[in-house]
Amino acid sequence: MKLIPFYLVGIAACFSTSAAYEVKPLSESQAREYKLDTGFYKKATEVQDILIVTSGKVADLAHHETAYQFDMLMRNIKPPIAEAIRKKRVLCLLIGHNEFTSQLPQFTTNKKGEELDFYNWRQRGFLTRIGSRPTVVFAEEDVMEYEGGMKLESILIHEFGHVVHGAGFDEALQKRLTNTFENVQKTGIWNDGRAAQRYRRIKSKKPVNLLEALKESFPTESPKLIRKCLDRGDILVNDKKTTAKVKVNKDDKILIVFGGDKRCYASRNRAEYWAEIYQCWYNTNRTMDHDHNHIHTREQLIKYDPMGAKLCEDVLGKPNWRFVSPRLRAGQGHLKNYDPSNAPKVEDLPHIKKAANDYYDKYWKVFWQRLYDKHEMPSPHTRSLFNGKDLTGWKVDVPHLDEHPDGKAPFVARDGMLVSLGSPGGHLVHNEVNQNYRL
Repeated sequence: MKLIPFYLVGIAACFSTSAAYEVKPLSESQAREYKLDTGFYKKATEVQDILIVTSGKVADLAHHETAYQFDMLMRNIKPPIAEAIRKKRVLCLLIGHNEFTSQLPQFTTNKKGEELDFYNWRQRGFLTRIGSRPTVVFAEEDVMEYEGGMKLESILIHEFGHVVHGAGFDEALQKRLTNTFENVQKTGIWNDGRAAQRYRRIKSKKPVNLLEALKESFPTESPKLIRKCLDRGDILVNDKKTTAKVKVNKDDKILIVFGGDKRCYASRNRAEYWAEIYQCWYNTNRTMDHDHNHIHTREQLIKYDPMGAKLCEDVLGKPNWRFVSPRLRAGQGHLKNYDPSNAPKVEDLPHIKKAANDYYDKYWKVFWQRLYDKHEMPSPHTRSLFNGKDLTGWKVDVPHLDEHPDGKAPFVARDGMLVSLGSPGGHLVHNEVNQNYRL
C-alpha cells in the first residue's frame, strides 16, 4: 500500500515536466564543448546542465526517460550540492539496444571475436571521466527496462549516485562519508547478502538429470558432495528441496545455497557504499542475490543503517519522489506512447551467456568449501601438510623451518600460497593453486 502515493507523485512530476525533455539534433557548439564525433552522435537532450547524447538509433523515449530521472534526482539534492554538479557539465552517453559500447567513439577497442563480445557485455553501464568531465554510460534497454534489460534496479540511479559523490561532495562530506563507512565495518552491517549461486547451464527443453549436469559443470568438486547437497536441501529447484534423482529443464530455477555470511556490494568500499544507499533512498535496489541483502527502500535503510540514512537525508533531503519502473508508468506523461509489450527485446549471444556462467563459477568457487565443511567431507582443493615439513612439489621458503618441527607457526592461504603470519616468517609455494590447507 505504501507504494501507491509514491507512484502518483512520480506520475504528477512526469506530467509537469515532460515538455522540457526535448530531443534536438546535436548542435555544433555542443559537439565542440563535449568533444563529440558528429559522424556518430546525432541526438541531444539537456536537463539540469547534464547533456544526454546518442546516435540516431536510440528512441526519443529513452532520451525522455533518462532526462526525467536526472531531473527528479537533481531537484531533490540540496542546492549547493546540485550546483556543484551542474558546474561539472556532466555528459551522458546512451547506447542503443542494438548498438555496442565499442561503437561509441570514446570507447573503441582493438579487441576482436569473443573477447570483444565479452567487453561489450561487461561495459554497458558505468561512470568514467573523459578529461575532467564526469561521463556516465547507460544502455537503452536498461533505462527503458526492455525485455532482456535490467528490471531489478535502476543502474542509472546507482551510477548517478557516484556523480553526486564525486562532483558534489565537499571535503566535509567526504570525511563524513569515510566515518559512516567505517561505522559499517565496525558494526558488521551490509554483510548479510545471500551466499547462493544461480545455476543456469541447463539449455534443454527435455528434462535432464540435474546431478549429472552439475557433475559435468563442476568437475573439480566431489560428486559425492554434489549428491549429498541435492539430497539434503543445499541445492534447490524452484525454491524447493529435492533429491539427487530430480530432472530439470531450461525453465527450472536452480539455486546452490552455500550458507553463511556474504559481503554485500555496499561494504566493498566507501564509493560503492554511497551509491548503494543512494539507490535505497529512492527505493530501487536489487535484493537477496550475490551482492545484496534485503534492504532496498528508504524506510528499511533508516532502520537498518541509521547513520547512512542520516547522511542521505542531509545530502538529498526527504522528498516524496521515489523511482518507479517505466514499465509501470507506461502510457503516462512523457511515456504516453510507450508500450512495453511492443518494445525491443535484447538477448545475449550464446557464448556471452557461457562467459557469464564461467565468470560466476569462478566467483563462487571458494564458497564450495562451506558445503564441504557442513557435510564434514574433505575438499579436493585442500592440500595437507605434515608438521610443516617439505612435501613433493613444495618449495620451502620459510627461514629456519627445521628449527620448528611442530609446525605451530600460524599460516593463511593467500592467492594459492601458504603464508606464515608468525615466526618463522615466509611462505610455502606449490605449482598448483589451492585455497585451503590442512596442517
